[in-house]
Amino acid sequence: MNISIRFKKLILSACWLLMAVGLHAQHSMGVTGLLNIPTADMQADGTFMAGVNYLPEQMLPEHWDYNSGNYFLNMTFLPCLEIGYRCTLLKLKTGKWNQDRSVSLRIRPLKEGKYWPSVVVGSNDALTTGQLNTFSEVSGNRYFSSVYGVATKHFLPGGHDLAFTFGWNIPFRKHAVRDGVFGGMSYSPAFCRPLSLMAEYDGNAVNMGGSVRLFNHFTVHVFCYDLEAVSCGVRYELVLLGKKGGRP
Repeated sequence: MNISIRFKKLILSACWLLMAVGLHAQHSMGVTGLLNIPTADMQADGTFMAGVNYLPEQMLPEHWDYNSGNYFLNMTFLPCLEIGYRCTLLKLKTGKWNQDRSVSLRIRPLKEGKYWPSVVVGSNDALTTGQLNTFSEVSGNRYFSSVYGVATKHFLPGGHDLAFTFGWNIPFRKHAVRDGVFGGMSYSPAFCRPLSLMAEYDGNAVNMGGSVRLFNHFTVHVFCYDLEAVSCGVRYELVLLGKKGGRP
């Protein structure tokens, strides 16, 4: 057998061994999405995710003038409902470290079809201690607050997965961290589906990077934030209900 053919088969076999299900996550926030923006993809019912991220100060709210990180837990209870809990490391004036806790909620009213995209409505850090009114102008510690609508459509030419996302951060309060439009695209080659290359505009910056799925349960990502700083992280994924396939 030709050496090049053997090598190609070896690469293909390794890729399929590394990944059995496709999961798409907004890596920096610990919810479903691209690098620093959400998408309208949803995980399979019963999918659990947990991970950690390194976050450079350039991509953090103004309260942070130092590099930080977060860790998160995420659960998809139904094919149309996802909830995430995230803690971001916060340095106090005393020099000690604390953490900012926030919750993300995502609901999918429309599932992707042949001729239309999937649609998701979601929020990040919309509530805070002592202030359960999402639309209140009292800022509290809602450092990552946002409410958004987003649509995603996948195309599969020749077995490649090419996805386009477009969304809008709803101006639900003056102190919302994110506003305006955002969008991005991802590409997973047919010969190595565990690999995903991504580019996006998150409303403030242009980000480019990628992720790779390892040993069926781990995903490692790295991306360049606005050509200024590098962010990276790792997450663990498990489909508790034993179902395969996360999209759409």
